[in-house]
Amino acid sequence: MTATPFDSAHLHRLFSPGDLGRLFSDSAEIRAGMIVLGTLAKVQGAAGLIPEVSAQAIHRASLELQIDPGGLAAATAVDGTPVPALVAAFRDLMQAPEHAQHLCHGVPPTDVADCALMLRLRQALSLCETELAALLQTLATTGDAAAIEACGWPLLALRDELTELRASGLPVALRMEGAPERVGPLRESLAAALNLHLPADGWPETRAPLARIAGWTARLIAALAALGQVAEAGDQGPARAALVALDRHASALEGALAAAPDGAAGRFQEWLALPQIMLSGGSALRHARALAETLAPGEAIGDARRFASAVQASAVQGG
Repeated sequence: MTATPFDSAHLHRLFSPGDLGRLFSDSAEIRAGMIVLGTLAKVQGAAGLIPEVSAQAIHRASLELQIDPGGLAAATAVDGTPVPALVAAFRDLMQAPEHAQHLCHGVPPTDVADCALMLRLRQALSLCETELAALLQTLATTGDAAAIEACGWPLLALRDELTELRASGLPVALRMEGAPERVGPLRESLAAALNLHLPADGWPETRAPLARIAGWTARLIAALAALGQVAEAGDQGPARAALVALDRHASALEGALAAAPDGAAGRFQEWLALPQIMLSGGSALRHARALAETLAPGEAIGDARRFASAVQASAVQGG
C-alpha cells in the first residue's frame, strides 16, 4: 500500500475525501502559491512599492505560467520550504528580468506559504460546509431520535461554529522588510484581494489559526463517528469501521499538531499532520452521509421536530 490510503490506487475509494482531496496535492499547493505571488505583486504595485508595469507583468504571468512541482524538490530539501524554489522558477520562466526582480519583494517566503495554505483551507472548509449541511438535512428528514441525540445536535453546533471559523479564522500573513510603516495598509489590501482575514496578534509566529481548524475538523470526525455507533447493522459495508478508524487517526494527528514546536520543526509537523486531518474529515463526511441515508424515515415529533427547525434556521443563518 502507499503511505496513506487517500492516494492509494486500491484503497482511495474506501477513504475517499471527495473533492477535498484535490486541494491537498502538489499542483494545488503550487497554484495557490502562484496566486499569492501574483496578488502580492498587484497590491505592492498599487502601493508604489514596485513599478506598476512590473506588478502587472508578474500578475499576468502568475495566471499563465506552469511550474513543475518536481523541479522544486532539490532546492526545497536545502531551503526547508518550496517557496524560494518556486520564486526562482517563476523568475526564470518569466524571461523578463526587469520585472521578475520585483517578485516577492521584501516578503518572507513563509508568509507566501501561509497565505497559500489559507487559500486551500478556505476551499476545504467550504466543501466541508456543503457536505455537513446535506448530512444535517438528511438527519432532519429521517427524524431518527437516536441519531439526532448522538450526533445531530453536536453536528449542528459544529455547523454554527464553522460559520464563525470561515468568517474570521483564515488570516492573511504579511511581514515586510524595509517599509514597516506600510505593512499595515499593505496587509489590509492583500487580505481583501485574497479574501482572507486580518490576523489576530501573533500570527504567523504562533500557529493558533491552524490549530483551530484542525481542532474543529477532529471534533467533526468524532461527531460523525458517533453516527456509526447508532446506525443499525446491515448492508452498510465498512462505513462504520472506517469512521472509527478516521476518528482515532485524526485525534492522534491533532495531538501531534498541538504539541508541535515553534520554527521549522513545527511547520514540518503541519505538513505531516494537517493534510491528513482535513482529508480524514472529507472521508468521514462521505461515510456519514452514506450511513444517514440508510436510516429509516420516521415521524418528526418532539426533539426530532425541534432539530429539524434548528437545522433550517442554521441553514438560513449560514447561507
